[in-house]
Amino acid sequence: METRKRNIFISSARTGALGLALVSLAACNSGETTTATPTSGGSAGNTSALVFVNNTGDKTLTSVALKGDSGNSVVNTIEAAEFENAALGDMQISKEDWVFVNLAAANKVATIDPLTAATPVHEANLGTGTRPVHLYRDRNDGEVIWIMNDGDNAAGTTTPGDDLINCAASGGGSVTVVHNSHLGPGGSPPIVLGTTCILADGHKVAAFAENKRVFVSSETAGEIAVLDDDETSANYRKMIARIDLCKSAKETTPCNDESATPITTAFTPNASAPHGIRWSTLTKKVYSIQEGYGEIAEIDPATLAITKTFDLAGTPYTSYGISPDGKYLLLRGETTAPQATKLGVIDLSASTPVIANLTIPELDGTSPGAFKFAPNSGRFYILAGNGATATKKDRLFAFDWTTVAPPALTLLREIPLVSTGGHGFDVLAEGVGEAKYLAVSNAAPANSLTIINATDHQEKQTVAVGANPGGVMVFDSGAAAAGNQATN
Repeated sequence: METRKRNIFISSARTGALGLALVSLAACNSGETTTATPTSGGSAGNTSALVFVNNTGDKTLTSVALKGDSGNSVVNTIEAAEFENAALGDMQISKEDWVFVNLAAANKVATIDPLTAATPVHEANLGTGTRPVHLYRDRNDGEVIWIMNDGDNAAGTTTPGDDLINCAASGGGSVTVVHNSHLGPGGSPPIVLGTTCILADGHKVAAFAENKRVFVSSETAGEIAVLDDDETSANYRKMIARIDLCKSAKETTPCNDESATPITTAFTPNASAPHGIRWSTLTKKVYSIQEGYGEIAEIDPATLAITKTFDLAGTPYTSYGISPDGKYLLLRGETTAPQATKLGVIDLSASTPVIANLTIPELDGTSPGAFKFAPNSGRFYILAGNGATATKKDRLFAFDWTTVAPPALTLLREIPLVSTGGHGFDVLAEGVGEAKYLAVSNAAPANSLTIINATDHQEKQTVAVGANPGGVMVFDSGAAAAGNQATN
């Protein structure tokens, strides 16, 4: 592990369930926003939120101080050498205010301390498994980060999807778990708790149930691994069960449910192709989309039984998200004749939930891009993708999610963006999860970040960043502890 660059301590200045209560004063600040002021010994460089920008053109990471309608500026840029010249992937925040960045090509995750110094500092690159792609903050313990290792994908490989670092003997991909606490005098940076092999190949995504179980789906294998998330258990981080998503009626060749197979024996792969898994705080159920079967399954996290399925056949929907209150599954898809992004919902609070389409003519001509909810479920945002067949590009749409009542959803503004190669975005939320600002990256040749006020949805300032910016993440001290991070 890399020698710590410094150990100056900063008080977290957080208030538990109150989260970022101190920032309620921002409403009196003429559109400006601020986080809690660091205590003595802290850094004056952290009196505002930060936007981390993945510059895909040169593999650097730029941080921009997000102060409000004006005064936003670059704080620093961490050079590619710190990341072993690997392309930057997913970013995540932990409860103790660390930033984690996947480095798929290096088989590592980068750890960044944004608080202690006047500028964010790269600490160390921690070894994971082969090709980490997604990473998640544990909903049961926000100091824990789970990293999905999708495994070998080298051209002509004979081991597709295998974690060659940790699981060469057993085969299949894996998950790596990292724990952290913030640096104090004599404190330690994040550490790897370990890696669990799950015997299954393919792209991996995860959801965290309230009963302290982690559900990890593997796309190629067509199954969901269930891992113990109870830190007091002897089985912590171990695979305790698996759910075989096989459905003979959906297969060319009949398949058998192998869920009862011994935990050390790999399943026979199927064509279900799970690729998206969510936890509902309302129903207390797990939802998994099987793209190969064109359906969403509801899973009881206690019994592991599939309790409902939603058939997407005959609809344009191919992906989905969930509102932070757990009430709605948001369905997303597109049509090509005519070209349009299509949205629908499933109201999970209904006695018999069904798919309901939303009618949004403003999305006609667009291809579907990334979407996010404000943490309080008050706002919903979706980018227009810059697909080849799209006739309307470079747009961000802001909706009032509190008005959702199929087929209606109130559009607040269709926000024109810089005409460029593509965009990424994130949301700054404060208080009780209310959206305050949006940060939108503008790819080459613009190479910039646009700040948008989430009250009037007007563009306020554009800041030059690195080469060909892509993904962005808003960091605000205490946001993870308060649940103030936007979700898709």
